[in-house]
Amino acid sequence: MDPKMTAKDAADFLGISTRQVYKRLLEYELPYQKSGSTIYFGYPTARQLFRLELPPTSLSFQIVKGGTGKTSLAYAVAVRANLYGLRVLCIDLDQQGNLTSTFGVDADSLPVMIDILAEGYSYEEAITRVYPGMDLLASRIENSLLDEVIKLKKAKLDEVYATPLQKLKEKYDVIIIDCPPNLGQSVAAVTLAVDKVVAPVIPESYSISGLTATKKAVSELQQSYHKDIDLLVTINKFSRHAALKEQALQVKTKDMPYVHLQNEFPNAIARGESIYDSPRASQAKRDIDALTRNLIDIDAAYKTQIATQRASEPQYVE
Repeated sequence: MDPKMTAKDAADFLGISTRQVYKRLLEYELPYQKSGSTIYFGYPTARQLFRLELPPTSLSFQIVKGGTGKTSLAYAVAVRANLYGLRVLCIDLDQQGNLTSTFGVDADSLPVMIDILAEGYSYEEAITRVYPGMDLLASRIENSLLDEVIKLKKAKLDEVYATPLQKLKEKYDVIIIDCPPNLGQSVAAVTLAVDKVVAPVIPESYSISGLTATKKAVSELQQSYHKDIDLLVTINKFSRHAALKEQALQVKTKDMPYVHLQNEFPNAIARGESIYDSPRASQAKRDIDALTRNLIDIDAAYKTQIATQRASEPQYVE
């Protein structure tokens, strides 16, 4: 994995020209690379260039239906957030470990969430670095017992993950959790712990039915724990030729970007890469960028940052 932020994308975000981005890279002596006329850089440079300051955010990707591409979206959003210079932690709770294998990590010798809850391992012991600014808490088949462990320990669902996540936010800007496609105790605990629940839907009847079940479960948790849960629905694998495209658009949360059906996602994963490993512009990259900026409120944070900087500048009066 070698994700890249292009100078053009950086310029679009900062509201300046590509030439000005290049000048800043030179002025700050930040490392970058070139491919033809395209200038690009990775996380270390992005962190110094953007210097984003925003409240830590936790997201879970979950829906009661497999095959909606939630793991691919979680992975892509994590990579894009990292390319804005944000410190990202991914937590894989799906016993299939698809997010873990997507990062190219072998979890056999690593502590996973079941070890933390059942054996007392610390989160620090279980977290591994996969890329500069990007860490992972991996998963393997033993995580299929998470629900049983939570029941046996009679743990309070609203504390199982909420307290650890608050502590982890001291170190990470973004925490992304990939959940299994079920309605068990562990998923319920995640739902109560995160800032936003992201439910990816594809334009198919089973997926839309899965969203209905997910919404019902979230509603029950809200009532039982008197907590407002921010459930955001996005469309993945959207195609204007899909028979249920209109039904999918109706269930999407207002103003949430959607992601078009693209072979770029499975092709990149098959190569052991992210879609951002290539500096070439594409619809898939634009879609994920829009989704990432929406979910993490990156634009709002940057505007606030700029306004604060301007307010602190000395004012000259003639």
